[in-house]
Amino acid sequence: MNLFFKGTVRKAAHKVFHNVINSRYRRRVISRFADKLGLVYFGNVDQRSDDYEVIRGFTVSSSHQDNHYCVGSVDDYDIAVVDRNDAVWQADGSVSIYHWLIVAIDLHTKQDIPHIFISARNHDIKPYSAFFASNHTMREIDLGTFESYDRDFTSRFSIYSQPSESIEVERLFPANSARVLAAHFWPLSIEIKDGFLYIYSDDQKITSNLLDTMLESGLWLANHLDVQSELV
Repeated sequence: MNLFFKGTVRKAAHKVFHNVINSRYRRRVISRFADKLGLVYFGNVDQRSDDYEVIRGFTVSSSHQDNHYCVGSVDDYDIAVVDRNDAVWQADGSVSIYHWLIVAIDLHTKQDIPHIFISARNHDIKPYSAFFASNHTMREIDLGTFESYDRDFTSRFSIYSQPSESIEVERLFPANSARVLAAHFWPLSIEIKDGFLYIYSDDQKITSNLLDTMLESGLWLANHLDVQSELV
């Protein structure tokens, strides 16, 4: 066995070992989080199965893989958590593997909230390239129609929607609520679509504190949207 082949085998074995250890760690953290909140933990699930409801949003595809899926109810909101990965084609023809930890919350409001994406600035945008590729008509909102927004928010986040819905979106996120987003959500990203709120964390090490932050912040935002959507 030549040295090149030996080196290749060692690298492959190390990568497999690392992936196994990482998967076990992620499972342990998420399953403990589920137990703490009384969520039902399903583990790895097949998106083609009818036994569970697929978490949608921009990350859903025919090739994504869902791991450590769990569902339940917290503070009267139906929520789901999943550790998702997918192979995404890039503009140059290459393929990148991305990972997203997702908390999905079913909103209560019956109002039609526009499709909105709130993207963290100063953060790697590549894991969200699929969103911009499939929603090329959405544009960044130029905030400030009704009031001034703190730089803490505008330097950390961009809000995207259809141009025709920008006024409604701005009313959904007045300056006072934007300050809360700036303080508690960065570097998370947010999507609101078809009555669901999705909180995304990409390629961060999963910790119990991260999961707590995603859920607590997400529940606050869900309640805010339920209330504010009735006033818009």
